[in-house]
Amino acid sequence: MQLSDHDLGLLDGVGGDAARQAMEALVQLGEAYDAPDMVEIGYAHIHAGMALYKGDVELIEATAQGGAKMVVPTSTNITNADMGDWQGTGAPDTLGLLQKRAEAAHRAMGSGTSFTCTPYWAGHWPTWNMHIASIESGVTVFANSVLGARSNRDGFFAVYAGMTGRYPRFGLHLDRNRQPTHRVTVTAHPMGTAEFTALGYAIGLTVGSGVPLVTGLQTRPSLDELDAMGVGMATSGGVAMFIVPGVTPPFNEDADVPGLTEVEVGEADLAQIFDGFCTGDETGFDLVHLGCPHASFEEMKQYAALLSGRRIAEGVELWVTTSRAVRQMAREAGLLAPIMASGARVVTDTCPISCHFACTCSPDPALGVKPPSLRTILVDSAKQAHYVRDMIQCPTLFTTSELAVESAVAGRFLPRNRRNA
Repeated sequence: MQLSDHDLGLLDGVGGDAARQAMEALVQLGEAYDAPDMVEIGYAHIHAGMALYKGDVELIEATAQGGAKMVVPTSTNITNADMGDWQGTGAPDTLGLLQKRAEAAHRAMGSGTSFTCTPYWAGHWPTWNMHIASIESGVTVFANSVLGARSNRDGFFAVYAGMTGRYPRFGLHLDRNRQPTHRVTVTAHPMGTAEFTALGYAIGLTVGSGVPLVTGLQTRPSLDELDAMGVGMATSGGVAMFIVPGVTPPFNEDADVPGLTEVEVGEADLAQIFDGFCTGDETGFDLVHLGCPHASFEEMKQYAALLSGRRIAEGVELWVTTSRAVRQMAREAGLLAPIMASGARVVTDTCPISCHFACTCSPDPALGVKPPSLRTILVDSAKQAHYVRDMIQCPTLFTTSELAVESAVAGRFLPRNRRNA
């Protein structure tokens, strides 16, 4: 790799031992991918330190204690506990207190303690053509596609990038890898985030880790719908970037791109995704979950309107998950009151697939984590449905946001595919 004087200085310890170790790791990453040099990053979304794995928190603490400091604006990803009210979600004190230790370490490093999978709704908004690093696949696909920034799907290397402001130039940091590989013609008419997650999920199943050029959408998707479509693609496939002509930057909608693999996604494909994730007991769901990815302020307005003056059915729990920043905005706008008056719970920092519900994570026995016995979780997101199956090993029901709320109020499942029957 061709390293700059700045890079070499970091390797020589000019920025301290922690930065030296981080730079060494980034050089190894770059050499593994034949990167020609390093790029300057302007933002990093990094690993939070997951309390279900005590060693993971200790790694974050050791990084902070070693003198690590973030040199670019940095946000933190989702955690294993709502650090403001873990008791309310049923998590043990041992888990919540351990997660708070990771929070303290991040503050010492200068990380923005957002603890969310949607830091863009919390104000972290990288600009067009900015190189960034991100541990979260949803952040990566949103940044590449909607904002025009440049990011790979990273792991802990995002922490090292935040500590150095550097990252190897490979993958989607190179122009040649940001070209479409598939032309996806959408003949369905998705509306709302749930249907857009299903659309994205259907696309990801077909294109894998390609870059889909999505055409045929009848209306311009909202930011929330673009977000939902991206996380759907990133969940079923390895998609880290998509293109919607005239919507996402920069792409000439009249450009002729020959040789693309042709794909069509219709209403039957969306219906198949919804039906495929409906395997749970329609009258015995324990939890209804809204907010995957973490809800935006606009979605909080929608949930408040849907729940205003209503009450969740007895025996049903409803979680709305969002970031700390969006929750505060919602509180100040008077949106939390109608949501919570319905009996719903507003949860931050975590979500069902990242909290103590996870039963496949082999947590430290000393934490005393005993996942509840869950029969079925009802969701409005293909991403959440996918990971509830994998990480909680729990049956799911999948419907739209509106029908999820109606189901929570009625105490019985109202499926999207039978709404007009």
